[in-house]
Amino acid sequence: MSGHKVRIRAELFKSAIAGEFPHYGDFRDRLWPGLQGWRKEWSDDLNTIAIEETKNGYPDITYILRRSDPKSPYPSRIDFRDAHNPDAQQLDILRKGTDEIISLYCPPGTKNPY
Repeated sequence: MSGHKVRIRAELFKSAIAGEFPHYGDFRDRLWPGLQGWRKEWSDDLNTIAIEETKNGYPDITYILRRSDPKSPYPSRIDFRDAHNPDAQQLDILRKGTDEIISLYCPPGTKNPY
C-alpha cells in the first residue's frame, strides 16, 4: 500500500455521492494535480479498498472508476480479475455492483454507465 488509501477511499465516496463515475486519469488529477501516470501502489490501495468493502457487505466502491478507452471503458479489475476484456460474468457483476453503489450512495436519477 502507498499510504494514500484513506485519501483514495474518501475521493471514491465523494465521486459516488456526486453521482460521478470518473476516468482513472481524472481521478488521479483530483488527488495529485499535475502528476502524470498511474502508480502500482495506488492499484494496490484500490484492491485493498475493494476487499474491505466487499468483506463488510458493501459493493465494490472501486467500480466508480473506469478507463477512458471507448473500446473497454470498464474498471481495470472486476471481481478481482483483470477486466481489459471482461467476460459476461464480469459485466453482470459490474452492473450489479454499480447498481448497488447508485442505490446506496448516488443522488436520485444517477444513471448506471454500464
